[in-house]
Amino acid sequence: MRDPDKKTRKDIVRVGMSLRSFRRGIIALTIVLTAGCTMGLDKSNDATQEETNISKASPEKFLPVDCLLPSQVRKLGAQMTYMAARRAIKTTAQDCEIRGGEYVAYDRADYRTSLKIWLEQAKQGNAEAQAYVGEIYEKGLGLPADYKTAFVWYSRAAEQNYSRAQINLGYLYEKGLGVPRDMLKALNWYRRASGIEDDHLDYSSNIEIKATTLAQEQTEVLKQEIQRRAQQVKNLSASVTGIQKQLLQRESTLSNAQQQLVKLKTEMTQDRENAARLKKLNADYTVQTKRIAKAQAAVITLQARVLQVQTQATRQTDNLTTQRQMLAMQDVAGPSIEVFDPVIVLTRGSGPVVRIPPGNTTRSITGKITAPAGLKQASMNDVPLSVDREGVFQIDMPVGEKTRVAILATDKRERTARFSFSMEPAHHATTSGNQTARIGVASKGVEFGRYFALVIGNNNYPQFPSLATAVNDAKRVSSVLQSDYHFETRLLINADRYTILSALNDLREQLTEADNLLIYYAGHGERDPETLQGYWLPVDAEQENTANWIANSTISDLLNTLKARHVLVVADSCYSGSMTRSSVARIDTKLDDEHLKRWLKVMAKTPSRTVLTSGGVSPVLDNGGGEHSVFAKAFLQELKKDTGVIDAYKIFLGVSGQVKTNAASVGFFQRPTYAPIRHTGHSGGEFIFIKNS
Repeated sequence: MRDPDKKTRKDIVRVGMSLRSFRRGIIALTIVLTAGCTMGLDKSNDATQEETNISKASPEKFLPVDCLLPSQVRKLGAQMTYMAARRAIKTTAQDCEIRGGEYVAYDRADYRTSLKIWLEQAKQGNAEAQAYVGEIYEKGLGLPADYKTAFVWYSRAAEQNYSRAQINLGYLYEKGLGVPRDMLKALNWYRRASGIEDDHLDYSSNIEIKATTLAQEQTEVLKQEIQRRAQQVKNLSASVTGIQKQLLQRESTLSNAQQQLVKLKTEMTQDRENAARLKKLNADYTVQTKRIAKAQAAVITLQARVLQVQTQATRQTDNLTTQRQMLAMQDVAGPSIEVFDPVIVLTRGSGPVVRIPPGNTTRSITGKITAPAGLKQASMNDVPLSVDREGVFQIDMPVGEKTRVAILATDKRERTARFSFSMEPAHHATTSGNQTARIGVASKGVEFGRYFALVIGNNNYPQFPSLATAVNDAKRVSSVLQSDYHFETRLLINADRYTILSALNDLREQLTEADNLLIYYAGHGERDPETLQGYWLPVDAEQENTANWIANSTISDLLNTLKARHVLVVADSCYSGSMTRSSVARIDTKLDDEHLKRWLKVMAKTPSRTVLTSGGVSPVLDNGGGEHSVFAKAFLQELKKDTGVIDAYKIFLGVSGQVKTNAASVGFFQRPTYAPIRHTGHSGGEFIFIKNS
């Protein structure tokens, strides 16, 4: 599995040195600015990295920052010279330094420094700045998450038709964060971000619904219960104080009686000849002894009462703490429902719809229910649903002229999620011919841009168990992309942190806004148990030390600095799926050729940032596919079998079924995921593969 066992940390850290040539192989002039070299694009699938003893520049220079560029000097006429306002951009630290910009050292734990960079421009109406400010408030790093404020800034940018903000605004509506949950508004914002304005074109989505039913009511009840319990604790504390005072008084009386007894004994010794007095003293002694015994009994009773009250007070305090914890847990996600087959579409003025080809009497419905608090029950049209351990369900539903489907899920905290849609006969549908071939014909004349791929395969880990198939996977994927799909590929084998970040930086300088980029990673992955952050592990990664690990969030941030129109991250490693999940645009292959071509044109021009992972946030198999991993074998088969044009979501559907079946054959559960990557500039587009004719 790509899920390393922990080893004893080594004392010697392996430092790799690499010297790479420029892409065109011509060195015109070498200027030493930093202790490192620029890598060009290597089209050889068997390319290896040359190692040298020259020192490297710090890989931190390749990490993204919020950069404030210097003011431009402008002239107005012949007499007036003035300084323009400074402009903020997202770029790497190295690029910011080269351009003379100002930035705060990379710190993902605190976005307040980023807020200072973007807030002033956001107030001046800059849509890009407004979207970034909204993301800072939504993420809540360095300051409490504030969804309502994020909603305000997203709305301002969205009304200026800034697609990044529109996608984020749709997500808030979809999840009910800072606003009432409204799936129709969410899908319409996704539609608007993707650029789909034609009434005959639809926006198809995976649906994730986070139910907040009863949350406010339960919160209010808990608050009242906490106030009542707090008053009880206060009253009990006052009672304990009163009893303690009584105990002190009784103890004082007992002490006086004991002192008097000592005095009487002394007097008895001194005056033994006075019998009458002795008799009286004896009687007094007897009385005092009884009083002492009574006082001691009272003290014991009071001590028991104090202990009882203190125990009760402790129990009430514990209950109060528990109630407060329950109140704090109201933010824990409730159940959510996702339907990923069939395609659910939204047209203007209607709710979610599934289009059924004429003549079909049944339709298989596949989806997933997520319930962090535990799933109590689930049903579809009041019929109980059977779900597997991952919450996935599949059921055949009879269909008529118009069939209403309602899915209900309830978790163990009695919170519910509901989702409903209609199944209707398809409009302007066609069922003739191979769908992939039809898409290929419809794509003629659509400009998709150039295609690039960065393919990484790591087998040899000095401080982690070595892998068997990652390098083979990377070499084969690089070869197929280059030969079958005209990708310009760059292959990294057993790459350290510097090499990976440097390669991403080289791509940042090479890509244009019309290009497509695929990043494929095969190697060890890990997840921090405290932060739940996912990581890719370069070959110089150390046990128990994340310094050389590459966080999924770092990959996401780097995507913000790339100009490419479409980016697809394919990650075959453990825990890589912890990046994100959200709505996905899909091709409705029942469209006629005319509308299919128009849909492809929209997707081709609309930016996308998506991720296809091999196994969500669970360990994944390193073998099971012969010389390849289970995931890589399925991915390669999907690439090889299709002709013409294929979208990434279709590849995911094919890969997902194969991986689940093949992994189950060896007693292992593994399910790939596919979704946009949040806060990276995804605008509702889709990554399209074009196979060589």
